[in-house]
Amino acid sequence: MTTTRGRYSSGEQTRIRLVEAAERLFARRGYDGVTLADIRKAAGQHNSSVVGYYFGTKEGLLEAVFSHRLPALNSQREALLAELLRTRESLSVRDLLWVIIRPLAGTLGRTNHYVAFLDRLSNHDRFAECFCVTGPTGTESGRRSDTALRALLGPLPDDIAGQRLRLVYSGTVGALARCHRAGESPTTAELAALVDAWEALLLAPVSAETVRARGDVQEGFPPGR
Repeated sequence: MTTTRGRYSSGEQTRIRLVEAAERLFARRGYDGVTLADIRKAAGQHNSSVVGYYFGTKEGLLEAVFSHRLPALNSQREALLAELLRTRESLSVRDLLWVIIRPLAGTLGRTNHYVAFLDRLSNHDRFAECFCVTGPTGTESGRRSDTALRALLGPLPDDIAGQRLRLVYSGTVGALARCHRAGESPTTAELAALVDAWEALLLAPVSAETVRARGDVQEGFPPGR
């Protein structure tokens, strides 16, 4: 008979311990610097086949980290979007940046290594693009926020808007990961300053230098100085 401890069965508890041990080790040492044996030992498991039983492969365990963390992030972003839309008719660039940043900042904690995990994985050639780890688009609310941001940046050429958004996503993950590794939580003022920086980046005019380098001045695309 399956026993239960609190909310989870013993099997589900084992699965979660393995996922969270993998997240912690991947965050500290990177994907290639961790073996399945390392993860098993960190999770306090002695059965050498336990990872294969629950996840199949190391990559399956990696995907399980996303499955473990993304639903809560999606729920928090949806709640924040709903709260903002109750008080205004439309959302600004700044509003949408908060929707992306605040839930990620809320994950920082002693037992949650998700942001540092994302930061490590974003530098891995094999997985960065596959899992879109530096952007919020792994969730429905994240995709909605990304689409809305791109719409607000309509005057920018698509490639420049995309480049700036990638800088926002990777820069946010990197900044929060540094806080996590230092054992710190960013203050509201520090997060607001981060939003200030990203808002300025996204809304900055395209310089005449960039226009010349691109060689494709477009109608309705006035350069800055």
